[in-house]
Amino acid sequence: MAANPFFLLLRSSILLSNCNSFILPNSPSHHNLQNWILVALLTVIWGTSYILIKKSLLGFTATELACLRISISGLVALPFALRGIKTISRDKYFTILLIGIFGSGAPAFLFSLSMTKSGSAVNGILNSLSPLWTLIIGFYLFNVAISKQKILGVIIGFLGALVLVLGRHGASFEVDVFYSLLPVVATVCYGMSSNLTKQKLQKQNAVYTTALAMTMIGLPALVGLFFTGAPAKIISGHVWFPFAYVATLSIFGTLIAWMFFYRLVQRTDALFAASVTYLIPIVAIGWGLLDGEILSLMQLGGMALILIGVYFTTKQPLNPLKGT
Repeated sequence: MAANPFFLLLRSSILLSNCNSFILPNSPSHHNLQNWILVALLTVIWGTSYILIKKSLLGFTATELACLRISISGLVALPFALRGIKTISRDKYFTILLIGIFGSGAPAFLFSLSMTKSGSAVNGILNSLSPLWTLIIGFYLFNVAISKQKILGVIIGFLGALVLVLGRHGASFEVDVFYSLLPVVATVCYGMSSNLTKQKLQKQNAVYTTALAMTMIGLPALVGLFFTGAPAKIISGHVWFPFAYVATLSIFGTLIAWMFFYRLVQRTDALFAASVTYLIPIVAIGWGLLDGEILSLMQLGGMALILIGVYFTTKQPLNPLKGT
C-alpha cells in the first residue's frame, strides 16, 4: 500500500523541526543558492494560492473560508507548537501572537473578502505593495537602515508587477473601492509581521514559532467556525472539492509557506523576503500559459522590470540611510 503523502509531509516537517536552525544556517549573503530556493518555493506556493482561494469560494463564504483556513493550519501546527513551547521563552509569546495575527489571521479574512468583489488581477497588483510597507515600517518603527538602491528596487518591482498583470489577456479589473482597500491593509500587516520576525525573533526556530503562532490564532478561529454554516456544508457532502482546496491552501499556502518565509526573513532581511510578492504574478501567468493563454510583449517587459527590481531590492546596501 502506498504511503499517504499527507502523513509523509507531516513526518518530513517533524524531521525539519528537530534541526536547530531549520536545516539552513543564516546566510551572510543574500545572493545565496539556498535563499533563492526558498524564494522559488514561496513563489510557486503563494502564486498558486489565488487559484485555491477562488476555487474555495465556490463552496464557502469569505468568512467561512478564512475560519477554515486558519483552523486547519492551527490544528496541523498543534503538535509542533506543543514541542515549541518547551524551547521558546514566555516573553516571546506576545510577539508570536502578533505575528500570527498580522502574518496570517487578518490577511486571511481581508483577501477572502476582497476576492468576492474585486478581480484576482487587482488583488495581485495590490499584494505587490508588501515590500513597500515592509520598507516603510522597518524604517520608521524599527530603525532599519535602507539604501537608495533598495528604494529604487521597490519602485521598479511594483511597476513590473503592475505592467505584468495589466498585460494579461482577459484579466479582470473589477474594482470596488472599499474591497480593494482590504488587500492594501493586508500588505501593511505583512510588513509588520516581517519586521517583527526579523527584529524580535531572529534566533528562534522558524518551525516552532510559525506553529505556535498558527495555533494561537487557529484555536479561536475554530471556535468561530462553528458559528458559521461551514460545518453543515461539510457534513452535507456537497462541498468536498472546495473543502479539499481549502485544506491544500491551509497546509501548503499558509502553514508550510510561512515556515519557509520566516526562515528566509531570518537568513536575509524582511525586505528581501517580501520581494517574493513581486514574483507571484509570474506564477499566475505560468498557470495561464498552461491553460492556453498567450504571453504578450507587455508581460515580458513586466517580468524584466520585476527581475531588475528584485535585483536592486536584494542588493547589499552601500550607503544605507538610518531609520528614524
